[in-house]
Amino acid sequence: MDAGQIEAAYQPFVDALLEGGFAEPAAGWNAALIAAHIASNNDRIALVAEQVAAGEHPSYDNTELIGDARLAEIVHEAGGRLDELASRVARSAHRLAQAWSRLDSIGAVPVPVRIVDGDTLVVDEPVPIRAFIEGNATGHLELHRRQLEALRAHAADNREAGPPDHFDEYELVLLW
Repeated sequence: MDAGQIEAAYQPFVDALLEGGFAEPAAGWNAALIAAHIASNNDRIALVAEQVAAGEHPSYDNTELIGDARLAEIVHEAGGRLDELASRVARSAHRLAQAWSRLDSIGAVPVPVRIVDGDTLVVDEPVPIRAFIEGNATGHLELHRRQLEALRAHAADNREAGPPDHFDEYELVLLW
């Protein structure tokens, strides 16, 4: 991969956010929380890469990047708007690509990486920083793009079903 490919990998995700049409899931992250996670994760990995380029020895831990409270803060900061979150994802992808390009001869420097998914420890070992960025822009991004597509498909299924033909029960509630 190169920096251009890394940044371009995020465009379909950004386009999907701009298109909208997502259902709210019964459980798990909605489209806004997914977008907040992608943007904050990109920024954190870019920061780690920038620190490596500056000769520092950082580590990466995604624990706070998957917390619902922090993600909700990011969504709130974006006014709950998917277009603003899409812009944040695009900006974070640009930053990530720029950080990748600064790693020239030091791209193989291993960074301690700890990744948790729910209660499952997924990675807990050093990963070469450029490989980490590339994995984020491919496998990780694809996982969350599929989540968005599933939310869109669920919304489409709900639209196709339409309103019910009849109601089993009707209740009138008057509020004073």
